[in-house]
Amino acid sequence: MDSAASHNITGDFNNLSIHLEYDGTDEVVLGDGSGLTVSHIGSLTLKSKHKNFILKDILCVPDISKNLIYVHHFTAQNNVFIEFHSSYFLVKDTNSGVILAKCACENGVYIFPNTLAAALLPMVANVHEKTSLDGWHKRLGHPSSKIVHNVVRQFSLPFTTTQKSTLCPSCSINKAHQQPFRSTSLSSIAPLNLIYTDVWGPAHRVGLDGSRYYLIFIDHYTKYMWFYSMETKSGVAKTFPQFKNLVENRFQSKIQTIYSDNGGEYMSLKPFLSIHGISHFATAPHTP
Repeated sequence: MDSAASHNITGDFNNLSIHLEYDGTDEVVLGDGSGLTVSHIGSLTLKSKHKNFILKDILCVPDISKNLIYVHHFTAQNNVFIEFHSSYFLVKDTNSGVILAKCACENGVYIFPNTLAAALLPMVANVHEKTSLDGWHKRLGHPSSKIVHNVVRQFSLPFTTTQKSTLCPSCSINKAHQQPFRSTSLSSIAPLNLIYTDVWGPAHRVGLDGSRYYLIFIDHYTKYMWFYSMETKSGVAKTFPQFKNLVENRFQSKIQTIYSDNGGEYMSLKPFLSIHGISHFATAPHTP
């Protein structure tokens, strides 16, 4: 790999998959000022595990001792970028950043593997095992039984007749209709009539403020939402009075009911709720 070369250069004519004789008078000038004759111009494909890289406008210089890849042409023609590290370099896709090739650095020289190929081999698909009609149903994207039979008959697809057709679980689940939710007895006619609340955590990472738990309040009437971060679950006892003062001052109304699970952090609030006349609804154990 050469970032200072002006062209891609190869000394072996057989490396070129497409080529033309060069009839000009220009030469490749080396660092010592000497010139080398150009015999052909062509292109080739460098094959890697994940992608084939196209190199165009390659000069064939029979007297050159090393193949040179002009970095700028390589990256521009293949929509990639290159990361050079001390012992290797990476070729990455420009859009996704996916690593397409990892190549070694030998004695301070970054060398692309010497695997040259003219083109990809044609793709071939072989069907070597018979499947049932249920198998074709899945392979064809779960169409109806009528469509499967028509496709199998039209294209003479092989299938076994020993296995009986069964009901497809995936189709049954996706075509099933969900039962409607029954109406709830919970209602509100003004802000703070009913507040839902829950605690989430612990998080795998600690927040900048040291928090690992998150407390949320949702007003049933307005659907307004308040979010608080906490270091521990026990922070509910400290946070709820602050939340109460905030929203009651905002709406000029009193919290009437809160709805939570049976977590200990909420059970410890019962004395405070009782003093301020706030009802506490809780979900039944082992229910969502």
